[in-house]
Amino acid sequence: MIRGFYSATSSLINQQTNLNVIANNMANINTVGFKPQRTAFATALYQQQYGGAGSTISVGNGIKVAQLSMDLTQASSQRTNMQMDFAITGEGFFALESEEGENLTYTRDGSFKIKMDGDEAYVVNASGNYVLDEEGDRIQLEKEIVVIREGEVEIETETESWNMNAIKPGVWTFANPYELKLLGGNQFEATELSGEAQEPEEGQSAVVLRGFLENSQVELYNEMVKMIEASKSFSFGAKLIQTADELEKTINQLRQ
Repeated sequence: MIRGFYSATSSLINQQTNLNVIANNMANINTVGFKPQRTAFATALYQQQYGGAGSTISVGNGIKVAQLSMDLTQASSQRTNMQMDFAITGEGFFALESEEGENLTYTRDGSFKIKMDGDEAYVVNASGNYVLDEEGDRIQLEKEIVVIREGEVEIETETESWNMNAIKPGVWTFANPYELKLLGGNQFEATELSGEAQEPEEGQSAVVLRGFLENSQVELYNEMVKMIEASKSFSFGAKLIQTADELEKTINQLRQ
C-alpha cells in the first residue's frame, strides 16, 4: 500500500503544477503578446515484479512533469493607432537590454514608452528595459526638424516633439525558440538549447506593424477545459490516497 501512497502523491504534486500553469495562463488572458505554457506528463519508471508461474508484472510509480513547453502560435493583432505600439507578424521577438547593459531579454510585447535619461530620450518597455534596433543598439529619439522657408532661404528648426518615425525596433529569431527560458514580466531569455539571437534569415516573413499590438494567445475556453481535466485528475489522486489508507487500516486490523 505504501507504493499506492507514493503513486497517488506524485499525481497530486504534478497536477498541482499543471493547475498553477493553467491559472497563470488565465491570469494573462489580456497580457499583450503573452504565450501560454503547456504541461506535458510522462509516466515514472515501471518496476518488474514476479507475478507467479514465471511471469512478471509491470508496476507503475505514478506520473511526472516531463516538460513545460510554450505555445508560440501567432495571435491576432489589434489596431491601437498609437505610435509607440508595435506588433510582430511572423516569427521573432523584440530585444530588450537592462539599464546596466548586462542582460538581454526578448518579448513579443510591443507596447513601448519613452524614457528620459538626462536630456536624451530612449524607447523602453513597461519595465524600463531599453528596446534595441536591428543593429542591437538602444533606440534613441531625436527632436523633429521642420524646414521654414524665408524667401529663398530654407532654415531647419528643431521642434519640441520627438521624431517617432525613427523608431524601428529590431526583430530577432532563434534556432529553437521553444527552449527559451520564461522570465517574469512577459520576457524570455536565451539558453544553450534555444541558441543565440540572430537576425531573421532572408525569406522569413517577420513584419513589424506600427500602431498594432499582438493579443494574448490564451484561449479562455481551452484553459477552462484543461482546468476541469486537471481538477478531476487531482480529485482522482486524492481518492486513491484515501482508498490506499483504508486498505492499510484493514490489513493492520487483520494482523492484530
